[in-house]
Amino acid sequence: MKQLAIIACFALLSLAANAQTAPADTAKLNLLARQTQRYFNDNQVDSLYSLMGATFKQQISADKMREVTAQLIGQLGKWTSLEPRGVQEGIARYKATFAMAPLDFYLSRDKEGKIETFLFKPYQE
Repeated sequence: MKQLAIIACFALLSLAANAQTAPADTAKLNLLARQTQRYFNDNQVDSLYSLMGATFKQQISADKMREVTAQLIGQLGKWTSLEPRGVQEGIARYKATFAMAPLDFYLSRDKEGKIETFLFKPYQE
């Protein structure tokens, strides 16, 4: 019985620790997502690219980022809303609604607070 009480205590402490750190991380991801939306809509691709971390920049050049952003704007129109859908393993999922269609938008941060995961996929409920 004493062991059960100790295990329950550790479980509650773990939940409390997660509850304290998760909202801060989620808030930072949400802020980064809103900045992304604003830069996207204002066609400030250089500012958007400045939010990216080293790992992302090794895979995607600034020129490629401009090209992809222009294609998205041309095909989907303005990014009208952003709805958080949850965070799993440090990657936030959002419903990104554009003038023409919604997409799933995935975003994560690296150790420096820069964007590591930046991905759009077809929207799924």
